[in-house]
Amino acid sequence: MNLRDFSFLGCLAFLSPFLANAEIVDRLEAIVNKSPIFKSDLERFKSTIPLRAKVDPLFANEPLSRKMRATDPEILSFLIDESIILEKFPVSDSEVEQEINGIQTNLKIDRDTLKSAISREGFKFEDYFKLMRASVAKRQLVDREIRNKAAVSDDDVKADYNRSHSGSKSFRGSFHLHLIRVTKSNFKSEAAAKEEAQKALESIKRGASFEDVAKSVSDDTTQEGGGDLGFLSYSEMSPVLQKEVQRLGPEKTSGLIDDKTGFLILKIGEVKADGDAAFEREKDVIRSRLMESEFQHQIRIWLDRERSLNFVKVNQSIK
Repeated sequence: MNLRDFSFLGCLAFLSPFLANAEIVDRLEAIVNKSPIFKSDLERFKSTIPLRAKVDPLFANEPLSRKMRATDPEILSFLIDESIILEKFPVSDSEVEQEINGIQTNLKIDRDTLKSAISREGFKFEDYFKLMRASVAKRQLVDREIRNKAAVSDDDVKADYNRSHSGSKSFRGSFHLHLIRVTKSNFKSEAAAKEEAQKALESIKRGASFEDVAKSVSDDTTQEGGGDLGFLSYSEMSPVLQKEVQRLGPEKTSGLIDDKTGFLILKIGEVKADGDAAFEREKDVIRSRLMESEFQHQIRIWLDRERSLNFVKVNQSIK
């Protein structure tokens, strides 16, 4: 044994009593590239949620923000995403200072007043500074990577309005309907008719074209047209179809419908709304909601891609 080995073992022997009684001060929960995330970071997140809600431009649309009590894995996942954003869009201290100075100018207050306001709410200025850094980075993400990819067309807005209002009989519009009818009187028994209709439904579920199945199975007068009934308003439908359209909603296919004379399978296609003042009143709100959803979708796509490109190691013991 050389002197170096002896010194190391001697050091361990000396420290053993202290190590046995040592307490874990903090715990490493994850590493994102070279950036560690500790247990204390999760606890700090929990304690600063109200402050984050005011300064983080993306937090309001996070499912995490609507939970009374988020789990540690959920918080860790959020912090991993945030760490990736901060590494991709680094923000210097001077940029954070510039952002805070701009806020002070708008509020017409000085730094001491801002610090006092933050302190009265139970937070530290360094927590505010750190959250502002993340805020600037996230705005850069949106401006450089997301804004030009998130788009909502007029057709998207109209389709969403139609989907949300088409379940009401007061809806002023029409539905493109396709129908397969298997008439009971054309079979030896009702059970045989039902079996034929069930086979047709199973074919559709396996991916067969509704129109092709209608041509081969349906005994309706629209058989040659693939069961296409065209566009019908509620007033033009039978009570059975009205009820099914209200229940299903747009772009859906029903199960078997027994209308006493036969078994039906209904497919709802495009929905068209007539000129509607209610739509004009609601379209801006709908567009805003769809845009928020599309932003979140594009951000998630970006983060999932970046996670695959970066080194992310999670402590599997976290619960």
